[in-house]
Amino acid sequence: MQVELRHLQVIRSVADAGSISRAATQLRIAQSGLTAQVQRIEQELGGALFRRTTSGVALTELGEHVVARARDVLAQFDDLVESAKVLAVRDEPAAAIRVIGPLGPITPMLAGAVRELLPDREQVTQIAHTPETINEILEASEFDVAVCGQQPSVPITVPTGLRTRNLVNETAYIGLSASHRLADRMALRLADLADEDWVLPNEKLSGLTTALRLACEEAGFTPRCRHRGADMATAAMMVRCGHAIAAFYPSAVTVPGMVLRPLVGNPLQRTMQLVWRPSSAVAGLADLVHAKVVKRYQTLVHDHPVYAAWWESHPNS
Repeated sequence: MQVELRHLQVIRSVADAGSISRAATQLRIAQSGLTAQVQRIEQELGGALFRRTTSGVALTELGEHVVARARDVLAQFDDLVESAKVLAVRDEPAAAIRVIGPLGPITPMLAGAVRELLPDREQVTQIAHTPETINEILEASEFDVAVCGQQPSVPITVPTGLRTRNLVNETAYIGLSASHRLADRMALRLADLADEDWVLPNEKLSGLTTALRLACEEAGFTPRCRHRGADMATAAMMVRCGHAIAAFYPSAVTVPGMVLRPLVGNPLQRTMQLVWRPSSAVAGLADLVHAKVVKRYQTLVHDHPVYAAWWESHPNS
């Protein structure tokens, strides 16, 4: 038999307990098994380590030598294990920051803000194509920071424990062909669009369909939807070609030959919300992330070509 660390641990346990029976109880093995194991260790080391007493066992001179050296060896081994764990944690690369957001420019804005504030961390960005996808990700906490759009028609439930802060309120505009009879107007009333054909982008992509129907009904008509289920790019091209009109969030759409006009009263709006996990590395930077995204969004909106005339005529907006 070759003496191993586990054998030194056994000898130390017996010495500390002062009794084979007490040591067996602490080690959760049978007393006979422990006695046999001690005897094999003694045979390997060449002499008795313990002598029997009226209260248990006591160390022999050889036993005192072996136990003293065993304590040193075991302490050094424990230190080796702990220091290795510490170094392993230090050497392990930090997990990538996971950024989640919807289609459109606000997700790249968020990703850029996080990268500027945490330049040494890897980063992964995931575009969620539907509100349901964002809901699933938030529920599973498979993210560090996210942007989601809250709309009355497609609400997103933020799970308890996550932190939130509103970023911006984004208004949907009406897309018209540049040659449309109403294209020269600075703002439109929904009632003026009662006789128009509409293209409705996929509801799961835009989240606007239900809100648009309700707003039109309040204006006294039901929108005549001739084209359904298009993606955002296809819907924009159909508008440009004069086949229909549609509602868009303007920061995400720029198509030559199409103009975007605001609706009087801004009946179609969504609130863009910043969401983060309190345990994330982003949590302590949430205020800075928020400020950067808001500033970039405001710059984008004010510089967007479809807004130019609007801001000139509404300088206090």
